Amino acid sequence: MLASLLLLSPLFGLLLYFFEKEMTAKEIVLQSLIFGFLMGLAELFVFEKIRNRYKKPKITDENNKENLK
Repeated sequence: MLASLLLLSPLFGLLLYFFEKEMTAKEIVLQSLIFGFLMGLAELFVFEKIRNRYKKPKITDENNKENLK
């Protein structure tokens, strides 16, 4: 969560600064902080469920190798 606020927010803010000419600095900062916060929430809740759904099962011993084939 903290990484998204520290990494993604400034990058998104830079993109807004260079590509959106009609926005003020206050709007850019506010939108970049909201973007970083929402991406952090998505990483914690949404992307984790997606990763767990498609996770391959771990093979712990030789008997399970034959059962998974």
